[in-house]
Amino acid sequence: MPTLDDLPPYRRAKLLWRWAHQGLAHVEQLVIDAANEPCRLPYPPPGPPGPTLAVPGSDGRHHLARAGQLLCGDDSAAGGRTHRQHSSWLEGEDGPQEWKGGRVNDDMVWGEADAVWTVHPVGPGVDAGLVPKRERCTAGRYALLHCWPPPPARTASVRRMRAALVDALGPDCHLCGLYPGAMVDHDHETGQVRGLLCGLCNRVLEECPHVTGCPRADYQNTPPAAGLGLIYPVSDEWRTQESTRRRKVELLGFDPFEGLPTRRMSG
Repeated sequence: MPTLDDLPPYRRAKLLWRWAHQGLAHVEQLVIDAANEPCRLPYPPPGPPGPTLAVPGSDGRHHLARAGQLLCGDDSAAGGRTHRQHSSWLEGEDGPQEWKGGRVNDDMVWGEADAVWTVHPVGPGVDAGLVPKRERCTAGRYALLHCWPPPPARTASVRRMRAALVDALGPDCHLCGLYPGAMVDHDHETGQVRGLLCGLCNRVLEECPHVTGCPRADYQNTPPAAGLGLIYPVSDEWRTQESTRRRKVELLGFDPFEGLPTRRMSG
């Protein structure tokens, strides 16, 4: 039966870091309970197989399509696709406002509305990667959002790394292979670039509690891009705030990264 200590050192430390609020005993049990249940990969995207194109629609947006079929919305009698979108807001003396979290004042009330419209294709399909985000349809199932190619990276260094990964390993997610690779995935502790991940895989990758025999574990243990020797620049990566680091160490009673070579920076 695998235990927490059977994980590679960095993976052990990161799993403890992720679940610090649950405590050491919870993480140890997580590894034991998951032994015979490998993590699931994302479900395949909707629609028939084949190349995905962005088709201009009668609503002024571009919509993803395969084999001439729009992937967003539901079938309608007129041959188009019915789209639905729910909106909510706060209504106060100064008019409607976006809710940004927190307590709602007693003098404000919720407003909400459902919009329904039918979309018909009005032109030929184009490369989905060429369509600006503001012109993309965001209606439909959550997974459909991850079918859109990612926008160009903000910095030249990350754009070069993405190009190298695409040239060597292809543009789709290097873990599931089902959706476009949206993120240059890297180990935040060592800087090693591991591959391209779609948003679905990137969000849950390091929650994997398996030692091996699981797609997510095998990806981390033997990264597909390891042979390229790419290192993610420190200046471009997200950093844990020092207050968060101290809180996690306090919750666990120790720093799981102590003794491991890292390039973590405070602040």
